[in-house]
Amino acid sequence: MEAELKSRVLYFYGVTQSRPEGKLEEPGVGEGKIEAREFEGITCWVSRVAAAEFERDLARNMENLDWLARAGVAHQRAIGAIASQAEILPARFGTIFHNEESLRNHVGGRLRQLKRDFERVKGADEWGVKVFTAKPAAALPQARSGREYLLAKAALLPKTHNSSESQAELSRFAQALERVALASAEGGTISSGQRGLRFQRSLLVKKSDRKKLQSVLARFSRRWAQVRQIECTGPWPPYSFVSHEGGAK
Repeated sequence: MEAELKSRVLYFYGVTQSRPEGKLEEPGVGEGKIEAREFEGITCWVSRVAAAEFERDLARNMENLDWLARAGVAHQRAIGAIASQAEILPARFGTIFHNEESLRNHVGGRLRQLKRDFERVKGADEWGVKVFTAKPAAALPQARSGREYLLAKAALLPKTHNSSESQAELSRFAQALERVALASAEGGTISSGQRGLRFQRSLLVKKSDRKKLQSVLARFSRRWAQVRQIECTGPWPPYSFVSHEGGAK
């Protein structure tokens, strides 16, 4: 039994300020049972995973797309299940602790920061917003010559604006979003992201301001109908608005 415990570590999902009364049925990463640990008035959510898989071999496993997709989805589903019952400060994927003592020390040393984070995200969700260059809306018609083909193709392309005009439009969009958000965070590196991606933000929005966000998105969607496409995902737990310290403990 002791050897088995040493071969496993605590996979960390995040912390809440209260322990939900409901039962968590969602399995954790590696199909382990999600459990609650209470320290210093904070509830920590963990499950037990193989130390070899999530510590010794983690770098190699992260390069295995099948493993990464499976573990990543389990991580998000576990956090979502907890978030459905209590406001959570979610941990980064792959955060582990060797034992309960190291988890307790980690939480005890960050109590002030955790309380500030809880106050910042209280009653709010995270939303992801992206803007893409619009795609042609229809297939090219039959063309009898190369000239007809090029003319038809040009007619289907979205109307273009010069770069300074386009940047000004995106700046106005960003300002409108910031007026309804508590906070915003830059997305990933746009140059290495999806094709046609021109703008990316993560937003922390009060649940009571959700309609305001939808109104901004609808207004700019109508305004950019033939020029740009807006993609919005959420609501999510506030992944981008939590103070993190990475690595195994």
